[in-house]
Amino acid sequence: MNIIKISNIDSTNNYAAKLVANKELIEETLIYTDYQKQGKGLGKNKWYSEKNKNILASLIVFPEIKVEQHFQLNMIISISICEYLQIKGVSAKIKWPNDIYVKDDKIAGILVENRFYGDKINNSVIGVGLNLNQTDFPSEVLNPVSLKTINNQDYNIENEIKELFLLISKGIKSLQKFKSTGIKSSYLDKLYRYDEWSYFKKENFTFEAKIIDVKNDGYIVLVDKNGNQRDYYFKEVEYNI
Repeated sequence: MNIIKISNIDSTNNYAAKLVANKELIEETLIYTDYQKQGKGLGKNKWYSEKNKNILASLIVFPEIKVEQHFQLNMIISISICEYLQIKGVSAKIKWPNDIYVKDDKIAGILVENRFYGDKINNSVIGVGLNLNQTDFPSEVLNPVSLKTINNQDYNIENEIKELFLLISKGIKSLQKFKSTGIKSSYLDKLYRYDEWSYFKKENFTFEAKIIDVKNDGYIVLVDKNGNQRDYYFKEVEYNI
């Protein structure tokens, strides 16, 4: 794995995308930074982080998997982050579609940007922000938590980045080799509020439902108390926490 460190940057995902566009890479590459000015989340969301406190990194991979497997890539990344946190003594859950939660607090976010060629994913930029040593957060950041807050200890950022992304890389290689075997069940087992009655929000409407499935294309399947079942894609519905 190639590793590139940049002291500060607008976004590690943006930097990684430029490297890919310029065809400067042919193998797996990790880019990380101490601070990013315009951290990206899903859609128009932003990722806020104090300088020199957290994991801010993007991994460029060439997964060689089918387009229809694109959300399985997200699944294996999410599972790998939960495994990393478990090593640190923290039980985490995957909040669909791209967050990692400890109880009801957010510890990490994921942004996967794929580029396709024909019926395959040609390359993927996998951005991960994980709250490591930060304990003070701006008021606009809702329900944040960090490893330091939980375990009351400081972490070496560089060591933790390498440990985390080695797990992610290993997970992606297993997806390439074994396809989808066991991934779906592992994902659902770690899914936040899976098969529990919870409140969700669609536009200005709040309703009670439970998650009964997440499809391989990323759609979440909800059923309400009247037995009505419906699929939703990213940003069409969200947890009402």
